[in-house]
Amino acid sequence: MNTFKWLLKREFWEHKGGFFWAPIVIGAIIVSITAVSLVFAVTGLRGGMEINGVPVSNLAQIVAPDQKAKFASLLFSMYKGLLVPFTVTLAACIFFFCAGALYDERKDRSVLFWKSLPVSDSATVLSKVAIAIGIAPLIALVIGTITAILAELLTMIAAAIAGVNIFGEVLSDPNTYLVPLQMLAMLPIYALWALPTIGWVLMISSWARAKPFLWAIGVPLMAGFLVSWAGKMFRIEGDLGWFWQNIIGRMLTSVVPGSWLIQQGHSLPTEETLRASSAVGEMLAQSLQLLAAPNIWIGAIAGSAMIYAAIRLRRWRDEG
Repeated sequence: MNTFKWLLKREFWEHKGGFFWAPIVIGAIIVSITAVSLVFAVTGLRGGMEINGVPVSNLAQIVAPDQKAKFASLLFSMYKGLLVPFTVTLAACIFFFCAGALYDERKDRSVLFWKSLPVSDSATVLSKVAIAIGIAPLIALVIGTITAILAELLTMIAAAIAGVNIFGEVLSDPNTYLVPLQMLAMLPIYALWALPTIGWVLMISSWARAKPFLWAIGVPLMAGFLVSWAGKMFRIEGDLGWFWQNIIGRMLTSVVPGSWLIQQGHSLPTEETLRASSAVGEMLAQSLQLLAAPNIWIGAIAGSAMIYAAIRLRRWRDEG
């Protein structure tokens, strides 16, 4: 267990820039842009502006007391929106991390040093898997949540300065505290769903002699184009859309958080029909329903098989 912890620390420190500092920088940029935007908005409002031809200098003029709850609910929509940059960055970092995880150590011959230590190939590869499906998503979610809280806090302060105090409505709403927990509850779903992409890219990383990223992307795309070409050329009956979605899509895009909702045909809740807080709860309910579908388990088994293949390839493939 101590060895595995040491391996996790090694992977984290070697890739701290992508898994820790990148979300920190994104969060700082988002908070800074939010703060500057709110300063300009409050300054412009106090300087006098017109809305539908009516002069407005105070937010209370356009937000009635009975509308404060609805105004506060707009803050929950910020939570989902602010997490998008973190999810995109996370998916890219995980894909590149897995692509180089086993290839780079062969390229610089450091694999010989690591194999001289009393550390098994299984523990080494599984530590990389644990970083990709557990630690990195958790870090991104925590930093994203802190960013959303700071952005919402700045918005509430700006609203109070502009004449509408919504602190009471926000802090008394149970969803203020439930939404982060609901997002956290989706991490196990993500871990299972992401296994096909992680397993595939790690297997390519342990096999490729050069450019594992291009191999990881190019082989599935080429296979998809060939199957589509053969289907049209020989007029083979079949659902090519299913092949692209459940085979190619799962191999390449499963590391994108929330991609299971789109690939399973669920429509993402919108603010027109749901409050964002309720939308997150609906997303969680749809995600939990996925556990009863064979798709996620077949993908997890296939991903696990490819991870096992990566372990075997690392054991015997030492050349760069």
